[in-house]
Amino acid sequence: MSKTIIINADLTPLGKSASLIVVEDGRFSTILDMRDRSQVSLLGADVIDAEGRTVLPGIDDSHLHAYSYGRSLTAHDFRGTVGREEFQQRLKAAVPGDNGWIRGVGWDDSSIAGTGPAGTISAADLDVAQPDIPSILGDVTGHQAVCNSAALRAAGVNAQTPDPSGGSFVRDEHGTPTGLVYEAAVGIINDAIPPLTMNEQRSAIISAQRSLLAQGITAFTDPGLGPGARTLMDGTGDLHAVRAYQQLDREGLLTSRVNLMLLFGGLGGTRAADVEAGLDDWGGPTRGGPFTHLDIAQVKVFADGIPRSRTAWLSEPYDDCSCGHLQVAGESDDERVAELHAIVRAAATRGWQIGAHSIGDRTITAYLDAIEQSAAWPGRRHYVIHGDLVDRGDLGRMAAMQMPLNTNPSIRWMVGRSVSPILGDERNVRRQPLRSALDEGVPLAFSSDAPVMDPDWRMIVASAMTRALRTDPDYTDSQRVDAREALQSITAAGAWQSHAETWRGAILPGMAADFVMLDRTADWRDPWSLTSANVAATVVDGELVHGKYM
Repeated sequence: MSKTIIINADLTPLGKSASLIVVEDGRFSTILDMRDRSQVSLLGADVIDAEGRTVLPGIDDSHLHAYSYGRSLTAHDFRGTVGREEFQQRLKAAVPGDNGWIRGVGWDDSSIAGTGPAGTISAADLDVAQPDIPSILGDVTGHQAVCNSAALRAAGVNAQTPDPSGGSFVRDEHGTPTGLVYEAAVGIINDAIPPLTMNEQRSAIISAQRSLLAQGITAFTDPGLGPGARTLMDGTGDLHAVRAYQQLDREGLLTSRVNLMLLFGGLGGTRAADVEAGLDDWGGPTRGGPFTHLDIAQVKVFADGIPRSRTAWLSEPYDDCSCGHLQVAGESDDERVAELHAIVRAAATRGWQIGAHSIGDRTITAYLDAIEQSAAWPGRRHYVIHGDLVDRGDLGRMAAMQMPLNTNPSIRWMVGRSVSPILGDERNVRRQPLRSALDEGVPLAFSSDAPVMDPDWRMIVASAMTRALRTDPDYTDSQRVDAREALQSITAAGAWQSHAETWRGAILPGMAADFVMLDRTADWRDPWSLTSANVAATVVDGELVHGKYM
C-alpha cells in the first residue's frame, strides 16, 4: 500500500489554511488541520513538506478542444499579429507540413486590415507571402479562416460555389470568394486537405495532454469530435480521433480524465437526420465509471455562431440592424427552431447528454424550450455552452432544470470592447452574468475553449474575480465571483457537469487524488497575482505526472 503525506499545505480558498493531506493508493484518505497532525502516523509514508504552498484540486477545463489544441501546437502561430505587414512576414516564414499545406492559428481581425471588402483579410493578402503553397489560417475565435488562392483552387471554390448552410464565403463585387470563410464554409476548404494518419492524431492528443498536465489541468471535456469537426480548426478531429483516444485509454497512456463530445453537422447547417444516423452508427453513450479516464456520453450542437460574425441569434439587433439566426439547417426562423427541437430529441431520446453552443439570448431561449419539450432532461445535466448574452429570465429556467452554464471569463477579458461597435458597449460589457447565474442557482462551470484562448486557468480565475477587460483593465461590475466560487467553477463544477462529482473534483476523503501544487502561497486578495504563480507539481491518481514536489 503506497502512502504519501503532504504537510503544511495551504488550502485557504477551500476553507483551511495549514493542512495535512494523506494520499493512499491513489485516493485522498485524510485531510486534517495541521494542529491535529498527531492523529496521523508518518511512519512508512513519503512525507512532502509543502511549506505553505497552495494545493488545489486538479483543474477541470470543462470545454477545451484538446485534440485541436494539440494540433495547434504544431501550427504556425499568428496570435498577437498587428497589421498586414507583420501578418505577411509571419506567413512568408511559414513552411508547409508533410501534407504540403501551411496551417496557421490565432490571427485577430480587429488587429489586421486587409484588402478585401470592408478592409477584411483576403487571399490576395496571403498570396503576397505564399502564392504557391495552399494555406489556411484559422482566426482566434475558431469561427472563421482565411486561405490563399492556392487553397481556393485545391478546394475547387469559385464564383459558382454556393454558400453552405450555416456558413458563407466573403465575396467581392463580382461574387468571387475572396478567401475569407465563415463557419460551415471552413469545412469546404478543409475537405481538400489530405487526411491524417492515426499516429498523427494520437500524437496530437499526447502533445495536448503533456502541455495541459504541465499547467495543472488533470481533466477536460473535448467538445466536438466526429463528422462535424470538418468545419472546426483544421478539420481533422473526426471519428478517427475518437478512436485514437480510445486506443490511448486501452494502452494506459491516457493520464488525464477525458470526456468527449461527439459532433454531427459542424459549425452550421446541422440536421436532425445527420445526428440520428450518426448516433445510431456509433451506438449508445458510455461512461467509464469511477476513477476511469475516458467517457463518451455527450453530444455537441452548434445552435448559433458568434457576435463578431453576427451569427449569434439576438432579440435586439446588431449594428447592421440584423439579428442573426440559429445556425442549424432551415430556411426560416421557424424551420430552424423546429430543426433544433428535432436535433435535441434525436440525442436526448438516445440517452445522450447535450451541450449546445448558444451565445445569443434568442438561441438560449430556443434551446431551453427544446430541452423542456424533449421531456428527457431530469438528471441529464444538458448544458448551455458560452451563454454570453443569456436573458436573466432564462437563468431561472436553467436553475429549475439544473442545467449548467459553461462559460469562458478569459475570452470575455480577451475580447474586451472590440465587439462593442457590433453589439453596443453596454450589452458587450455585461456578457457572461456570473453572479446572476450563481444567485439564481445555476451550476456554473468555467472553461478556456482552447485553442481559442490559452488553457490558462489562472487567467480564467482572475478574469472572473475582477471582470476586467483586456482593453480596460480597470473595468469591473457586479458580476464578480469570489475565490472559492471561481475555484469551484474550474474544478468541482466540471466534475459535476460530467456526472463524476462523487469521485473527483475535490480534496476530500475517498476522492481521486488528482491535485495541483503551486510554487508559492497564492494571494487571493490580488487575483492577477495568481498569473505569476506556476504549477510546481501535478498529480493524478496519487502519481506525480508533471514537475516535482519542491
